[in-house]
Amino acid sequence: MLRSLYWVGSALGAQRLPPGALRALQLQRLRRMIAHCQQNVPFYGALWAEAGVGAADLRTLEDLARFPIPDRRALEEEPERLVARPHLGLYRAGAGHIRRSGGSSGGPQLEVHADAASWARLDGFYFRALRAVGYDPRVSMAYFWGAPLPRRGLARAGLMMKVGVPAHLDEESQLLILEQNPGIWWYYHPTSLFPLAKRFGKRLRATSPRGVISHAELLPRSMRAAIEAALGVPVYDQYGTSEFNRMAWECPARRGYHIDADSVILEVLGDDDRPVAPGETGRAVVTGLINQMMPLIRYELGDLVVASDRRCECGRTLPMIEGIEGRAADVVTLPGGGRRTPRELLEPYGGLDGLEQYRIAFEGRAEARFEYASSRPEAAPLERAIRAAFEASCPGVALSLRRVDALEKAPNGKRRMVSLADGVAGGASAPRFVE
Repeated sequence: MLRSLYWVGSALGAQRLPPGALRALQLQRLRRMIAHCQQNVPFYGALWAEAGVGAADLRTLEDLARFPIPDRRALEEEPERLVARPHLGLYRAGAGHIRRSGGSSGGPQLEVHADAASWARLDGFYFRALRAVGYDPRVSMAYFWGAPLPRRGLARAGLMMKVGVPAHLDEESQLLILEQNPGIWWYYHPTSLFPLAKRFGKRLRATSPRGVISHAELLPRSMRAAIEAALGVPVYDQYGTSEFNRMAWECPARRGYHIDADSVILEVLGDDDRPVAPGETGRAVVTGLINQMMPLIRYELGDLVVASDRRCECGRTLPMIEGIEGRAADVVTLPGGGRRTPRELLEPYGGLDGLEQYRIAFEGRAEARFEYASSRPEAAPLERAIRAAFEASCPGVALSLRRVDALEKAPNGKRRMVSLADGVAGGASAPRFVE
């Protein structure tokens, strides 16, 4: 409990450090982590020796670019070589905090382990993101999640209490839980909250939610607008992964995502592995500064994000990204040569009247299937609107429509909104989006 409070205070204080002081803190933590990896983590010791770099070469933050980006498959195939030697016994016992990544294309999942001390620090950054949008830790939060919710940290003192909303439940069962717990915050996957909002908007609004945190999936602007219109409260998006926990988040200004720069270094790189210019889309490559048990250095997430150099009017000095575009592996090349990111593919449909769930499956470069669910009995008006939006977004691609009762969910509660057949992807060969 006291350890949790200490790291919460540390995280809250760091978000307004002068930029130079924040970079100095980053460099201090990075140098400590690189030295730790070189001495204790076999995978990095071998990788960096082969590349001819080491801890002595890290004098500035920019020197991180001298260290190679590891192959995701190599990490997934030999995870034990990523574990620091002092924590090997804990790892082999299956202890510590365990999170599973999505796995690279067709590959195994990477099971990321963190020791209790590292996880307590990560919880401090998680609390900072919630507090930034006005969350009061004395108020409970409805938590849509695919696994049992452990009670730890501040929850042991009755703070940040969670009301579990199991991910496997249907919409009506979720609604009953929310109605039984009015006046609280919601922490939700957008593909599960969107159909709830479209179908049960009036009943949801009557529960008087304090606010909504969106996480774990891509949030198109049109989907956000539909949820906000139904609930009458703002939706704040967060960007996180299984490997690093929360990494970037929106403040009330909602003009970009503040990066937890005291927890991670998030590089936005082009195909040449160099940083892209502000406003350009690039690959998210992340270095963790906290997890001593299983460190990840220059880790290729497989996500596309938009770089930014802006300062937020909220006064926080944490660096920012402008937006999140989705999985690099789900970028589509159109017959005419244009490319669409997942966000661009999904954006046109959130505001369509009667559309409650949807997914676009590209079966070839010139052929796609739009699967959707709606509680409206009449399909023709909605299908005309879907076709018009798709033709404007993806010219030259033939579209078939398929109405379903509901789109299936993965065990963690996610719904895949874009799927591509082999040979359709037009982006980098990258593995996953956020957990």
